[in-house]
Amino acid sequence: MKLNHLLLCTLLTAACQSEKEYIIEGTLPQPFTGKVYLTCVKDRYTRIDSVTLNAETNFKLKGIIENPEFCNLTTSPRQHDISLIVEPNSEYKVSMNDAHEGNIEIIKGGNEQKILNEYQTHMQPMEDKGNQLATMFSNINPQTDKATTDSIQKLMSLNFEERENATKEFIKKYPKSFTACHLAGNLLLYTYPELKEISEIIDTVTYAYSYDYRRFKENLVKTQSTWIQDMPAPDFVTHDLKGKEVRLSDFKGKYLLLDFWASWCRPCRQRAAELKAIYDQLQTRGITVCGLSMDENKAQWEAATKEDGIIWTNTGELKPFKENTIAADYKVSQLPTMFLIDPDGKIIMQNPEIEDLMALPLKK
Repeated sequence: MKLNHLLLCTLLTAACQSEKEYIIEGTLPQPFTGKVYLTCVKDRYTRIDSVTLNAETNFKLKGIIENPEFCNLTTSPRQHDISLIVEPNSEYKVSMNDAHEGNIEIIKGGNEQKILNEYQTHMQPMEDKGNQLATMFSNINPQTDKATTDSIQKLMSLNFEERENATKEFIKKYPKSFTACHLAGNLLLYTYPELKEISEIIDTVTYAYSYDYRRFKENLVKTQSTWIQDMPAPDFVTHDLKGKEVRLSDFKGKYLLLDFWASWCRPCRQRAAELKAIYDQLQTRGITVCGLSMDENKAQWEAATKEDGIIWTNTGELKPFKENTIAADYKVSQLPTMFLIDPDGKIIMQNPEIEDLMALPLKK
């Protein structure tokens, strides 16, 4: 009986291990001498498997993994690397090339990698466009060709937004997947409501162990702490370029667009051009604008004001960003940041887009 019991336990253990097993068969483009590592990020980069090669092109990794992990296959010396999602009870064939890319064929299981492959295929045209724009930007001189520089930077910004929005939509397509959790952890462009929406649809229990979820949660908490929409606008007293005092109360009874910017912030300067183009329409709609410069140097602030043709109320404290109490009160951590404040002094929109401002039926 004891022998039978021991045999049964052994068989059950082997079955459980088999269900958690992964197999990766890899191919390198030329004979390689060194090590191939399988790593993932837990609290830090962690090597979970490795194999030593001696002038070989093929390798095999086989081991046990408890949960899906976003991993890297990397050679040492560093010549090749590729990323993949490794899951329990899955088998992969990986072809690596010299461009730190390659092909991942799923032999068994690998449902998360299938989703990731779909995402990468969907994103490739946008990634290619972004790379083209980056190459174009690197080949121009911003000092001698400002118009082209500004044009390409605007296209790069639009491409970035397109990729971030496409990622958010893909997360919504597979919300309960580990891949969705991984992609959420990599989002860069978001507001707190957008992050909150994602947090409510992804699986925050099954994948709570993962670095990806912990990073997403950290971003969520940080963004929530700086989100002051629907709250009373903090009072302030500041000064314009001529030293005239400007207070929040000066704008009582009006819709106020408060714009935190700086001369050294190119996206801020682009936003100023956008605001100038619609300034008359904003006034017609009952929206007045007040800029709050984060510049420390008055000459730079003044030069940027003149260059951008700023015609709205334009103020500044001439203090380092981290010492600016108005920015701190509004929890501004990056530029540009804007707030739309209603006539009663309540923040009704944080970081509105131009389209948002033009869509609001404000003036009665």
